[in-house]
Amino acid sequence: MTYTAIVILLALLEYMVFVMAVGRARGKYEIAAPAVTGNEIFERYYRVQQNTVEQIVVFVPAIIAFAYFVGDMWAAGIGLVWIIGRYVYFRGYVAAPEKRGPGAMLTFIPNLVLVIGALIAAGIAVATAGG
Repeated sequence: MTYTAIVILLALLEYMVFVMAVGRARGKYEIAAPAVTGNEIFERYYRVQQNTVEQIVVFVPAIIAFAYFVGDMWAAGIGLVWIIGRYVYFRGYVAAPEKRGPGAMLTFIPNLVLVIGALIAAGIAVATAGG
């Protein structure tokens, strides 16, 4: 699961970049902690970070299960689409919230494939193992 581990680490690194972007936006738009409102652009950065947390909670266990039951390279490839989707989501949402759709789909669909694919493959593994 070497490739999958690399992709997970890249996803976590991407999330850390989003956290830093929120920190920069907090300073730029003068939003003192713990406030998370007060400037629309800051709120977009913050929302991207929060949405990424929501998505990564599904992504990490799903990609691990998929890699285990289906295959490392397939999981890593799907995971790269997820990472690209998060970047597209970030760029779109910060520019204008209505532009977040393509990135949202490039995140949701890989998560769906990982979860359902791992579930099906695990079910097949159980069925063929006789129990």
